[in-house]
Amino acid sequence: MKVDLNSWETRIVLEALRSLDREWTAKIEGSDDEDIQSEYGNDRGQLLIVQDRLEAQAVEQFGPNIKDFSRTFV
Repeated sequence: MKVDLNSWETRIVLEALRSLDREWTAKIEGSDDEDIQSEYGNDRGQLLIVQDRLEAQAVEQFGPNIKDFSRTFV
């Protein structure tokens, strides 16, 4: 499957993936329940594979600034 995204759309997807990674990491680290840790840990592993792959392709296509999600305005 191919998805054709422009730089703005790609940035939004990358930022969402990072946000979801932080959320799942917090659930893993904040729980003593082994089932929760296992489920979120497995899903997070898959998420990171997708994130790494997309980031690599995005940097190749749009340059390294595609991973800059700062909201700093001058």
